[in-house]
Amino acid sequence: MSQPRKLASALLLFTGVAHLLYVLVAGDAGGGAGSAIAGVIYFGSGLALRRPGAWPLWLGAVLPALGGLGGVQLLLARFDPVMLLFVGIDVVVVACCIHGLVKRAA
Repeated sequence: MSQPRKLASALLLFTGVAHLLYVLVAGDAGGGAGSAIAGVIYFGSGLALRRPGAWPLWLGAVLPALGGLGGVQLLLARFDPVMLLFVGIDVVVVACCIHGLVKRAA
């Protein structure tokens, strides 16, 4: 498994748990049910990236990109440093997964 893929997997596993904990601590201010669902999806995507193949890379590129866009919307409505961290993690994960997809195609 390549280093970028390992990093993306570790970050998705971390942010999946962090999303759930943030909802438990902050409730609706932490994004509520949507954030909790994102956490479960991110954790599953992090596990999938531990498997070979291109489909986990596609999941890791598309789902955090969508989540990051949602996070940016929340940040524009109300600044939250935790949400900023989540969006930053999304950016790194998407970059790592796109790197993996480009290397596979080359």
